[in-house]
Amino acid sequence: MLKQIAIVALLALAISGCDKPKEETAQTNQSPAMCAKDTDCKGDRICESGQCMSPTPQPAAATKPELLAPAAPSIAYEALLISDDAAGPFSIAYMDIGTALNYQSRAGVVNLMKSVVQDPELTGYVKIEKAYAFGPDKFVLVVSTGESGNSCPATTYVFSYDTKSEIVDGKASIDGCSETVEAFAENNKLSIKKEGATTVVYNGKVI
Repeated sequence: MLKQIAIVALLALAISGCDKPKEETAQTNQSPAMCAKDTDCKGDRICESGQCMSPTPQPAAATKPELLAPAAPSIAYEALLISDDAAGPFSIAYMDIGTALNYQSRAGVVNLMKSVVQDPELTGYVKIEKAYAFGPDKFVLVVSTGESGNSCPATTYVFSYDTKSEIVDGKASIDGCSETVEAFAENNKLSIKKEGATTVVYNGKVI
């Protein structure tokens, strides 16, 4: 009887001895926490679930297209010589009432001021201030007018003319009343200014 009790006791000890290493092994396999907060990690790594991890990269912000100027083509503005009331294919002509700015189109002589001012007969004088070619078919002209004795000493316009379609395809008033007009051309950009805000024309077309 004592012999049987001794055998049972030995078996119990053997079983308990086998279970203990398993618990210790399970505890050994669990990774201890490396961090509790982001400052516990080196560099720019952050603490996630007790582990130091590299942050997920954020996508770069998209560039706003409205801040970008139009791409410069292979051609650039070329200033035209102004002499004897003419510049390139354009010329001043004095009428009984008002002054014309003529262009010899395929259909005949056209007074471009009809497409620039409200009433071409009330222009008074017309003066070509600046003239530029942009490639073989596009021109940009800056002209001042008397506008029938308007309170402004000079009312100035910039307009673009397409010789292929033979139309004034864009126009704008230059801010200010001064008789002095400044213009600066650089590649595909043309800036026109009096004493007011600057008007900019890209690629030979007033918008």
